[in-house]
Amino acid sequence: MITEISYILDADMPRWPTNPAERLEKVLSFENGDPNNAFSCYHHMHNGTHVDAPGHFSRGARMIEEIPVEDFYYTNPVLLDFPRGKGGSVGREELQKYEDILENADLVCLYFHYADIRAKDPCRYVDDFPTMTPEAAVYLRSRFPKLKAVAVDAVGVDSTVTASEAGFPVHKALLDGDGYRPLLIYEDVDLKKMSEISGSIKEVCAFPVRWKGAEAGPVSMAVISE
Repeated sequence: MITEISYILDADMPRWPTNPAERLEKVLSFENGDPNNAFSCYHHMHNGTHVDAPGHFSRGARMIEEIPVEDFYYTNPVLLDFPRGKGGSVGREELQKYEDILENADLVCLYFHYADIRAKDPCRYVDDFPTMTPEAAVYLRSRFPKLKAVAVDAVGVDSTVTASEAGFPVHKALLDGDGYRPLLIYEDVDLKKMSEISGSIKEVCAFPVRWKGAEAGPVSMAVISE
């Protein structure tokens, strides 16, 4: 069974407060007498389900087209259930309880239950959503060598309230070139759908559209289960 856990892009979807909206413009149309329909789009790389490459926050680090394609394919994904409210967080101590599960994981998905409110309360979805702490990010990156990426059901891994003033510490903890391999970051993922899968989760495919020189890319993300 294949379950899509990425969102369809549209102009009205929730997004990071300072991001511009998506635009889809009709260039050719049957209505205007053209031989076909054709559209152009304006897309912000951090709207909708997307992946952050190290170059997003680490100077001189790899951009999206430089990431090996196998790094977007996961055979040992783990979904951790952390229901959190506004301003909540997940710390290192809470993750340590799952060390045995995380030992062989190549993707960890932190389900804050914010995907549950994305459609019905988009303003709340982007307002001071839950995050992991910087210490939790360092722990994941340094403790689990098989881990390749982290996914969250929020528009960012840093808070919209404190990120700018604090210097985006979670992004940097996951992406900086400080001796450990970086962890890719998937944001705005429908982890509610993933949590509802009744069968055994086998794989996650999360392949981005890669624009040369870009720091991120929109993703089609799907879970393969039995």
